[in-house]
Amino acid sequence: MRLIWHGYRYYPYERDLAFREVAALFGNPAFRLTSNGVEWVGEPDSKSISRLTYFARVVSGPRSYETLQNRLEDSGRLGQNRQATRYSVHGLHEYKGKFNPQVAKALLNIFAIEPGQHVLDPFCGSGTTLVECAHLGVTSCGIDLNPLAIFLANAKLRALNTSVEKLRDIHAQLATSLNQAGQKTTQVGDNLRGRYLRSWFDSDTLQIVEFVGMEIRKIAGEVAPVFLALASDLLREYSLQDPKDLRCRRRKSPLPNTPFIHAFIANCTRAIERIEVVQTVLGTNLPLGRAILRDVATIAPNDLQVPCDAAITSPPYAMALPYIDTQRLSLVWLDLLRPDHVRGLEADLIGSREMRVPTRNEMLAAMQNNEAGLPEDEAAFCRQLQAALGSGDGFRRRAVPVLLYRYFSLMQRSFRAVRGVMRQKSPFGLIVGRNHTTLGGIRHDIDTPTHLAALATSVGWTIDEMIPLQTYHRYGYHMSNAVKAEALVLLRNS
Repeated sequence: MRLIWHGYRYYPYERDLAFREVAALFGNPAFRLTSNGVEWVGEPDSKSISRLTYFARVVSGPRSYETLQNRLEDSGRLGQNRQATRYSVHGLHEYKGKFNPQVAKALLNIFAIEPGQHVLDPFCGSGTTLVECAHLGVTSCGIDLNPLAIFLANAKLRALNTSVEKLRDIHAQLATSLNQAGQKTTQVGDNLRGRYLRSWFDSDTLQIVEFVGMEIRKIAGEVAPVFLALASDLLREYSLQDPKDLRCRRRKSPLPNTPFIHAFIANCTRAIERIEVVQTVLGTNLPLGRAILRDVATIAPNDLQVPCDAAITSPPYAMALPYIDTQRLSLVWLDLLRPDHVRGLEADLIGSREMRVPTRNEMLAAMQNNEAGLPEDEAAFCRQLQAALGSGDGFRRRAVPVLLYRYFSLMQRSFRAVRGVMRQKSPFGLIVGRNHTTLGGIRHDIDTPTHLAALATSVGWTIDEMIPLQTYHRYGYHMSNAVKAEALVLLRNS
């Protein structure tokens, strides 16, 4: 039997995960490398073949099989010979910081997770792990404090389980209604939400955006979140906000020439085409899964139907992306968050770089006394950063040591809570990046994967392995601040 690579370039860690998948799915065969894949003596197992992530085809004698993964990725490549990450419903809405869906699927295979088992993603973001679980018939639960993340994750799961015929019918009704309406618009209320949106959209664009939202809710019914997500995905591009900046800052570039309604209809067309590929092979009777809005540190066994068989996540790292600031237009437009609650929610997220002055003073005392009971190395590292502060460091840099201490404290609590809802010996895979800060004019590297592993072991997890991951090169405004090194931390509930 021969397994053939996809046609794009692989990172070393992807080859490593591919070999681990082969070992887990095919009983650790004695395979050898070929010019375009791997081979060994044996008959293919169709069930295992269907689960492969990093191979495009399987050849056994005169027979050749295309993998499901290759079919899915073909729908998201847009003619480019590169690894696709927006296949299926992964591309329903842009979400900064989400991790590679192939890694999530590979981990499900390496952990030998089967249909009927339960997987937890304690920092689920927009639902990457939950979608890959659904593809494999695995029940999943995701948790996040970001209302937009929960909205998007549940919208993706609903899209997977809504027949493409129904999606196309709703799409056609929306296209007819919106095109016939011409320049028909909807006035924005003179309330907090309306005033906020008017500050970030020109008047004509905002009235059209509001009209699209109103028509979606009227026509799509219970499937409205799917189409609202597709409309929301365009908001930054059509706003007065710089669409390339993670922060809410005024744009200098012109607005798009394509009318918002036309862009929305085209966005729906692309999404439905990708969903059709999934449903052609898997149907619509997939485990729905669910995403829950809450703090993962507060979950308890009674919150989930059964103990989880595995956990997979990409947690935030210290001084993480400004998720709420980046997504505030969608949060407000979708009525998920009041404009005056944006700063508060940003400060509540694990890894946030936002902190109020009174909280900072309280956390400074807690850090000096290690009131959270962190492992000594982590507490000492935070105090070392505090001692490194210089007279030229401004407010944000002076907050770094206590923000890091707060991050470590919250992650330790999260590890403890997750362990409480897992089965004995169950695995936990985390993909997390290293980062750095500059204090007193000196660079300090933050080895987040190693610190998180220490925090996990302090509450009862054991470390199976730590695997370095090569990251994709980032371009654009924040290239200098992008995470340049990541690791896959494999834990086990001891």
